[in-house]
Amino acid sequence: MKKLISIVLSILLVFSSAVVAFANESETDVIDPEYPLVVCRGMDFDGLTMDLGLDTERNALNPIEVGGIMSTLVKCVGNAVNEGSIDGIMPPLMDYLEYVMGGLACDNNGNSVHNTTMKSYPLAIGNYPDYLEEHSEIAPMEHGIVMEGVDRYGADHVYYYAYDWRFSPRDTCDGLNEMIELAKAEHNTDKVNLVCASMGGAVVDAYIYEYGTDSLNKCIFDGTVFCGTYVVTDLFQKKVLITGTGLEYFLYDKLGDNNFLVKTLAVTGLLDTVAELAMKFVDRYIDYVYDNFLIDTFVTMPALWAIVLPDEFDACIETMFPTDEDKAHYAEVIEEAYELNDMMTGMDELLLSLPEKGVEVAVFAGYHMSPVPVYERSESHGDNVLESALMLGRARVANFGEELEGDSAMMSPDKQVDLSTCLFPEYTWAIKDMPHVSCGYGSEVADFLFWLVDFDGQPTVESNPAYPQFMISSADEILVPFK
Repeated sequence: MKKLISIVLSILLVFSSAVVAFANESETDVIDPEYPLVVCRGMDFDGLTMDLGLDTERNALNPIEVGGIMSTLVKCVGNAVNEGSIDGIMPPLMDYLEYVMGGLACDNNGNSVHNTTMKSYPLAIGNYPDYLEEHSEIAPMEHGIVMEGVDRYGADHVYYYAYDWRFSPRDTCDGLNEMIELAKAEHNTDKVNLVCASMGGAVVDAYIYEYGTDSLNKCIFDGTVFCGTYVVTDLFQKKVLITGTGLEYFLYDKLGDNNFLVKTLAVTGLLDTVAELAMKFVDRYIDYVYDNFLIDTFVTMPALWAIVLPDEFDACIETMFPTDEDKAHYAEVIEEAYELNDMMTGMDELLLSLPEKGVEVAVFAGYHMSPVPVYERSESHGDNVLESALMLGRARVANFGEELEGDSAMMSPDKQVDLSTCLFPEYTWAIKDMPHVSCGYGSEVADFLFWLVDFDGQPTVESNPAYPQFMISSADEILVPFK
């Protein structure tokens, strides 16, 4: 009877949403994979929800709207006039930031201030027809990975680990372990294929640290923080820096069809002027912003301490918590930060041991796109969000407008990236102009990722002429070799 009901429901879903619980309609034939696929996603600001399941359910982030911005500007001007000082603009600005992002905040113990959590999918994704219907046509980034997996293997072979990314990866990896064990049990296998994206790299780091590698067949890192980040490491040391060059390359990425305009702004010195004015504002108010917003919203998120570079960890602690009173007030966050630092200090050694333990590894990430240009190392190539050097596993990467020296056999044709220094030189691909976690549903980037997953054995940069070590991605994720 249950089987009959399932068949009837499947037929109804086909006609109503073109979604089948076991596989979406696609040109790709469904295969029965040897191992189930587990996808570990990264940060998802939109996915954080307040009062999940209640009548008051809403997104933890409030929308940035013109009306709110204009109202805040009016309050800033009024405050400045009343106080007779430009400093009067700051309280309304902090109030607006709190309104927009306050729902994300963690307290001095590293716990969520509000009833905020992430919608999760603890079972195989075929158990969530609403998710399949929502992403049946357009599915970017991690959703694209999931939906491609559904097309190729069937929805009962795909597991999607969405979690509250604010908390310590040493805790959130427990949920990943539960999902991996479930996938193994449901498909009578001893291993899974694991794909992680962005912040998911830190969760996988913690999983390997806590649970080992016996359950992993393949482990694929798609634009992840598995080696940390410059952005958090710099900002946790208050190394805020805005330069004309950083603004120039950031605008090139955002206004690709207006390069002449950007070049004109750069040549005339207008971008340098904007940068200088911005830095005057930063120098005057940086402590105020950290003390009244950033520390009690973001610095108290345990997960961010997992992506601080270990050799700069102590400097970050001293900058964020400079006094004995601070250290006492934030004692639990600091304790967790130290434990995460201990984990990350030995992570390279653990990662390097993956192949000898029988885990097939692949790493890929984009470059030639500017991260947000507000920190010291943001002029290093990135993918619009993170820095390529670390996403590629400690590659040697040029700053914008420069070229690398030397004649490495693993140097990109434009002399921007040298992969000979990274953790897995033979298993690492750098893709020019590919944005963060590109893997749109039906894209060639998705085809590449699933070639890595399905490859029989350890894929290398020599395994397929269609996928050499260096490639270029178009805006719609068409890949071509970079020669």
